[in-house]
Amino acid sequence: MSGHVRAFHSWSSPPPAVRVTPWDRGIFAPEFISTAAVPLSESEEVTLLADEGTACVIDSYEGQVRCVAAEGTVVGVFGREGEGPGEFGDPAYLARGEAGTVGVVDSDLGRFTVFEPSGAWVSDVMLPDVFQPFPSFGAAVSGVSLDYMVMLGRMSGSLMTRYDVDLASGEVLGQEESPPGPWDIECGQVIHGIPDPAEGWAFVACEGHLIFVGGAGDATVLRAPMYVPELPDERDVARREEELLALNRSQGFPRTPAIDEALESYRATPKHYYLSAGEQLFDAANRYWIATQRDQHEWSYLDVYENAAYVGSVRVRDRLRAFDLLGSTLVVLVDRPVGPDDADGIPDRALDWYDIADLPFAR
Repeated sequence: MSGHVRAFHSWSSPPPAVRVTPWDRGIFAPEFISTAAVPLSESEEVTLLADEGTACVIDSYEGQVRCVAAEGTVVGVFGREGEGPGEFGDPAYLARGEAGTVGVVDSDLGRFTVFEPSGAWVSDVMLPDVFQPFPSFGAAVSGVSLDYMVMLGRMSGSLMTRYDVDLASGEVLGQEESPPGPWDIECGQVIHGIPDPAEGWAFVACEGHLIFVGGAGDATVLRAPMYVPELPDERDVARREEELLALNRSQGFPRTPAIDEALESYRATPKHYYLSAGEQLFDAANRYWIATQRDQHEWSYLDVYENAAYVGSVRVRDRLRAFDLLGSTLVVLVDRPVGPDDADGIPDRALDWYDIADLPFAR
């Protein structure tokens, strides 16, 4: 594979076994390739660029994007606060370009900016409101815009709309509303979805449910086979507390009683099946990958579906926060366990590369 980085190894502790090993219920360990440290950030966006050996993340504290090579070297750091070319109000989402470029969605400015990995500005274009891009883009950038009133149950209709925006002119080339349902789910709540590149949509819903809708509107509703209702443990609660405190800090608020109330509710509520609404994608073979909240301490798991059927899980080490796929390369953004050398009690963050070519369902 061009640009493969199999030779680079840099672990602070022994890596997982390098051969593919199936065990209970179709769980597989891919071959580890390499790792690279990245800064702490409240953002959990990651994009893998076209050379398969470079990935980018958002550094929310500096308002920048950082691109690193798999062996750990920094390829480029770019962006600063502002409204001019190459500047950000709030860099929120990343996407990879066909020619090794990286696209950044600025949620404050409603703008999509294209950069070289080194940080050289290429172009920018305005976007529809609340736009979340697909993992990759070419002459046009495609993504979905979420209707929060529908999501919150305050009105009926389509949860989201797909847009295709021409990068040269900013013209909306295509627009498609997601199917509105209803679907037969007892708990009733559909959370988020993504279009299937072939046709149709895939949605995550409450209590471990997934909905796969075909191009003709036919729907397969299933409960994820690997989902088991699981209450958060104290490590999960501590993570949630930090997220809520960070949200308050970003808005200039101190800790409030509402945070303690939210944490009590969180403790008593089974965790979602999905890690976060945006951590799902279709790979080049049209398989659906979703990051889960299963375990998430020593190991994390990605579940894979093909033709609306579960085909297996991929196990990676440490606490998975986000992921991307390109060819036979999987890159995951992880939090490392807090160790005796972490005086601040905050986990280090890293990007880990894996080779998934030998997974049984990837052949």
